[in-house]
Amino acid sequence: MRAALIGLLVAAAAPARAGTPLVLTERQVVTLEFAQPVLRVQTTDPDLLHVQVGQARVRIEAARGGRCTLDLSFGDGATVSYEVVVEGARRAQAALTPTGMNDLVLAVGEERRFRSPGIARALVEENGVAKVSVQGDTVSVIALGGGRSTMLLVDGAGAKSTWTIVVR
Repeated sequence: MRAALIGLLVAAAAPARAGTPLVLTERQVVTLEFAQPVLRVQTTDPDLLHVQVGQARVRIEAARGGRCTLDLSFGDGATVSYEVVVEGARRAQAALTPTGMNDLVLAVGEERRFRSPGIARALVEENGVAKVSVQGDTVSVIALGGGRSTMLLVDGAGAKSTWTIVVR
């Protein structure tokens, strides 16, 4: 297994064919090995990759999603260029996407006010995501922490409308 992994890494170190990008995933670490020491490293986006050079090895860590060019220079004047594509990691926050018309999407600390004529009361899931208050016919929602919560608005006739509060 180790020999196969080293073979894969050495194969990745060969000069990339024109138009063939080096594709990584966010937080992925790759070590490229060369026959001679690397003297200089340049990249078009230093925040995209963390690069460490140790003689004939180059350790690359993908920091975030995006594209850049990585140029490596050797003592004999040769250079190798890689078009690097870093695919961003999927976040758990993807579950916090709006699902319908009765969704409020807020940032932590943000307040949203809206009118709800005839409202008698507002009930909110007590999970630390949002605080809801009613003054007259105005509903105020304050985002407290990240997550999802449910709010139920009830008017004087007993009609109910359910809202989803998403805080990112």
